[in-house]
Amino acid sequence: MQVVADFQVNGLFPATVGGTGTTVKYFPRNVASAAGASWVAAPATPSSTSPVGALWVPGDNKLNGQHFRVNVSGSAIAGASAGSETVTFGLYAVTGSLASPTYTLLNSSAVLTPAVDGVQHNFSIVADMFGNTDSGIVGGSQYTVIDNTVTATAALASSLTGINFGSGNTSLYQAAPFGLVVGVTFSVSNSANAAKLYQFNIEA
Repeated sequence: MQVVADFQVNGLFPATVGGTGTTVKYFPRNVASAAGASWVAAPATPSSTSPVGALWVPGDNKLNGQHFRVNVSGSAIAGASAGSETVTFGLYAVTGSLASPTYTLLNSSAVLTPAVDGVQHNFSIVADMFGNTDSGIVGGSQYTVIDNTVTATAALASSLTGINFGSGNTSLYQAAPFGLVVGVTFSVSNSANAAKLYQFNIEA
């Protein structure tokens, strides 16, 4: 397999989210500064209202009827305000349009609890997916690893329908069939909540 789409994050330049709030925080793309000498966070997207900056699944029939794998890895640390705080990690598909996106959770059993111990916890999500234009259905399997705890491999939490791998979705970026984003949700609002995304790519 080879990488066909990459979010362009790594161990040196991870995407970061954090701070207060208990809704999903979507990791932004990193973009080079004007001088190209350092990296800064992209504008506050992807967000719940804009998927700009998502990882877009290649169109032009490149993945029509083909198996492909989505790889995600990162880490998170929760604030110390509540011993019952949980952290949930999610891989979401983006359909709909750039102006009105629909996010569909693809992985399951990705909850760290209890999360408040003052240390970073690793997480990884792997999703093996396939679909074709004839059916319009994208299905597959997924599992999540938190530290050294592995969930059992299971079907995607939800399948996708109406997907066209050829002409794609003209309401999305460059008529991609659909997009992908990664988000983290802290159950307790705390300014010390923080998460990093080190890997996010598609292999085929």
